[in-house]
Amino acid sequence: MYVLGISRHHDAAAALVRDGEIVAFAEQERFSRIKHDGAFPTDAIAYCLRQGGITLGDLDHVAYFWQRWPEPLHAAKVFARYFPGTLEVFRNAKGDQGGRAQTMVDTFRHGGRGIDDYHVGGAVLGHVKRGYTLGRDLRQALGYTGPTKFRVRLVDHHRAHGASTFFISPWEEAAVLTLDGIGSDGTSTCLSVGRGNTITDLRRIKFPHSLGALYAMVTGYLGFWPTMDEGKVMGLAPFGEDTYVEAFKDLVHLDPDGGYELNLSWFRHHTSGKHVVSQKFIDTFGPPRARTKVTADDPVPQHYVDIAFALQSVLEDAGLHLARWLHQRTGLTKLCVAGGVALNSVMNGRILLETPFEEFFAQPAAADDGSALGAALQVSVGERKAPRPRDGFLFTGPEFTEAELEQALVDAGVEYRRVDDIAEHTATKLTEGLIVGWMQGRMECGPRALGNRSLLADPRDAESKTRMNEKVKHREPFRPFAPSCLAERAGEFFASGYPSPVMLLVFDVLEHQRSVVPAITHVDGTARVQTVSATDNPLYHRMISHFDRLTGVPMVLNTSFNDNNEPIVTTPQDALACFLKTDVDALALGPFWVEKSGEAPA
Repeated sequence: MYVLGISRHHDAAAALVRDGEIVAFAEQERFSRIKHDGAFPTDAIAYCLRQGGITLGDLDHVAYFWQRWPEPLHAAKVFARYFPGTLEVFRNAKGDQGGRAQTMVDTFRHGGRGIDDYHVGGAVLGHVKRGYTLGRDLRQALGYTGPTKFRVRLVDHHRAHGASTFFISPWEEAAVLTLDGIGSDGTSTCLSVGRGNTITDLRRIKFPHSLGALYAMVTGYLGFWPTMDEGKVMGLAPFGEDTYVEAFKDLVHLDPDGGYELNLSWFRHHTSGKHVVSQKFIDTFGPPRARTKVTADDPVPQHYVDIAFALQSVLEDAGLHLARWLHQRTGLTKLCVAGGVALNSVMNGRILLETPFEEFFAQPAAADDGSALGAALQVSVGERKAPRPRDGFLFTGPEFTEAELEQALVDAGVEYRRVDDIAEHTATKLTEGLIVGWMQGRMECGPRALGNRSLLADPRDAESKTRMNEKVKHREPFRPFAPSCLAERAGEFFASGYPSPVMLLVFDVLEHQRSVVPAITHVDGTARVQTVSATDNPLYHRMISHFDRLTGVPMVLNTSFNDNNEPIVTTPQDALACFLKTDVDALALGPFWVEKSGEAPA
């Protein structure tokens, strides 16, 4: 039985599941080269079908991450409850950007053009329409004219999130926590329990009481892009002080019975349908920061840094509150998380270390991209009772043959050579101070590089962090870099040695080790850890092991292989383009080595 899962709106993606086995999963942005692309994932779907060796005619089900009618019903309730404030939607403002958003007709036909550039009514009606036309849209997008037998299955959004994490976890029973902006029935937080092939809801908290919306709105206020730059705010927060923490506690009221509510007087998302704070927020905390580029010479003013600190603090408190209730209600010691808010690895680390949960699981594509996989798994595993997949959820994207890699090098006109042991060679070059682009095997899914499409550097050299931010990634200087550490050695450097294969847990760097690995130690003494096992990624593990033998340090600095505002590289052509236009020193493309020098690398 073949099930194709699809997500769109933003972070569009596709996944193919065969009898419970994950055949392929990839984000549309990886092919279109448009970061967070929300268009219909034609290229991702075509890749999944190629990987499975099938056509649309072979599909049994197409699972979509959004249900048809719950959204307009919930939207009508919100409109009525907060009337007449909700008349603001008819102004059709473009969020905090000024001007008017695109028309209702354009949004209905094509979807939004960008962040807050959509008509709310058009978006809701467009979502309803797609529930009816998905099969036709799919055939037209792929130009397929043959017979098809697939049935379109519309999956509850938070059930897709829950399925994306629990059904691939190693456990038969676990608590499940999903958190995002809003789902198809208005749910923003879902607390549930998974047993075998079934996930059962315990509680749903619905929009406008949304932790995802809270974080997005303040992200926009801080001069970053809501729904895109929340990770930047998480990285900025540790530079702040607790100036506004007490005031921010009024933004989120934690209920004694384990729930929460936003104090809506601080926000306008429930009346405007956009990611905007209220005038009360601006009167209290000052005008929003202009959306200007952040550099070492023009940093974020401390006032806004302190706001970021307060935002992160209230989110962590809410996450801990929800997790503690979920544990108390279920008595379980294992927790699975998903949803866009679950990308907040600082919150995740605290949940693992500060609640009664003893074990933690997340899949790398925790946001809406992963709900494509979750929708497919909900149909395949949750409804059709196929076996649950136990692996194969890390590296699900395209891979290339040696011949294809070499042809790309020839076409690019660069000098290269094949080395006997690319892992040992790369490790040696890292000790010499080189920044290396590393492209190996199948592409990882999700927003974090997990060792197959990575930029690597020596974690012992503090300057490698500065150079990587300024000259390679061209991004804000406050943003940290992660360590990829041998799983068996993580406890020697971090406050917890708990497995973190998908880089969604932040732990303290042990105080006596911070001076040893300054390039991966954030300003607050923490690191977003990726643990690497020989089972999950043998070649990457072997490369780090060589680096360990040379230096005594069992980790490398790892960041995604891309320039700022570009998706992670997919093809060898993408990797070569990024290598040639940035200050990356060398490229390990499969077994081939390229180094920027006047002569062929020695």
